[in-house]
Amino acid sequence: MNKNISTAINTSTNAFSAAIKIFTSKRSGIIAAASCLALGWLTGCEKVIDLKLNNAEAQYVIEGNVSNRAFEPAEVKISKTKNFNDDNNFIGVSGANVGIKVNNGTSYNLTESATGVYRNAALKGVPGNTYTLNVSVDGKDFSGTSTMPSQIVPLDTIFVADEVFAGSTLKTVRPSFLDPVGLGNSYRFIQYNNNVQVKKVFVQNDELSDGLNLPFPLFDDDTKLKSGDSVRLNMLCLDRFMYKYWFSVEESATGQGESTPTNPVTNIVGGALGYFSAHSVTSKAVIVP
Repeated sequence: MNKNISTAINTSTNAFSAAIKIFTSKRSGIIAAASCLALGWLTGCEKVIDLKLNNAEAQYVIEGNVSNRAFEPAEVKISKTKNFNDDNNFIGVSGANVGIKVNNGTSYNLTESATGVYRNAALKGVPGNTYTLNVSVDGKDFSGTSTMPSQIVPLDTIFVADEVFAGSTLKTVRPSFLDPVGLGNSYRFIQYNNNVQVKKVFVQNDELSDGLNLPFPLFDDDTKLKSGDSVRLNMLCLDRFMYKYWFSVEESATGQGESTPTNPVTNIVGGALGYFSAHSVTSKAVIVP
């Protein structure tokens, strides 16, 4: 789920809660509502409630990635949150100073390749290294730290099988890989159907599969695969904090959990939303039979 939408949901939820408190605190309002409801049985009484959503103060959103793939530059995107009724298009923030420092002392500056997009093609992530992101923009400073897992877990293969989901049969992708022995391994899967990224977030840890190969289905009822479609799957090995981030994004997107919707957890220090992730990537592709 996009961070901007999540922030907007918080705004609408808080506004709705406030409206309910005001409504229930005024006895006259309760009597009026009850009267309208009773009258509705006879006259079809209808009342349109115009819920006013307050505009939340814009926050910076930082999305940073460092991978082990030589052809994939280190990249940091900087934008700002939007209000509930705004579109979801990315509008980058220009003019930031962005740098990434490795625990061995090496520093890399990232240059702006497009509005709000900062890159350095020379920075290739190394398993076991810790990376620290520093961003300065409009007089504000933000930072984040992430450690690339020391072991690259290869994605052995992927296959497509018919699965029953919510009463329907869907062609569903299953990744196959051997989880290393020892708890603490975390994964994110990014799926591309016919070169278009699937919006759904897929994450998994090894709490129930330590040291095993248990191909689990990546359920996505928003897109329908058919025979002849191409599927590519990237498997990212994450540190524990990034697993928590993507897990919270997944729960917010699917409405799971019992708590009030809120912004995903973040490892960005300084008041910005988003994340900074150092991860390894392996990839496989298949044609749907």
